[in-house]
Amino acid sequence: MGHNFEQFQRLSAYFDGEATPAERKEIQHLLDTDPQVKQQYQQLRQLKQALQLLPIPTSISAQYLGQRVLARLRRSQLRTLSLWGSGAIAALFVAGVMGQMPRLNLDRFAKNDPDQQPTAALVETPPQGEEALVVALNRPVLQIPKLATTESP
Repeated sequence: MGHNFEQFQRLSAYFDGEATPAERKEIQHLLDTDPQVKQQYQQLRQLKQALQLLPIPTSISAQYLGQRVLARLRRSQLRTLSLWGSGAIAALFVAGVMGQMPRLNLDRFAKNDPDQQPTAALVETPPQGEEALVVALNRPVLQIPKLATTESP
C-alpha cells in the first residue's frame, strides 16, 4: 500500500505540473506501460473536470452579513422581551383576579375595636337529625380571669 500511495503522489505531482523532469519521464513510461497507473491518471482528469464545473460560491459582503446577524439578534431580543412581557401580563391578571375574590370577612376583623370586650351569643338552628346547638363566641359566657402578673416594687 505504501508503494501505491507514493506512486499516487508522484502521479498527482505529474498531473499538477509539479514533477521534476526525471519524474515526468518515469511517470510517462508508467502511463505507457501500466494500465492501472493510466486508470488512476484518467480518474484524476475526470475529478479535475468535475471540480471545474462546480459553481464558485459568491462571496457575501460584510455589510450584508452584518445586517443578517443584527436582524437575528433583534429577533432573539424581541422573543425574550415578549416572553417577559407575557409573564408580567399573566401575573397582573392573576393579581387582579385574586383582588376581586371575596375577602373571607377580613373587613369584619379590620373594623373591630380592640378595646371592645368580646361577647358571646347563642344561635339556635333548627334540629337536624339529633338536636344541634351552635354557639357563636363574640362574647364569652363566662368571664375568663387574666393571669396575675407580679409587679416589680
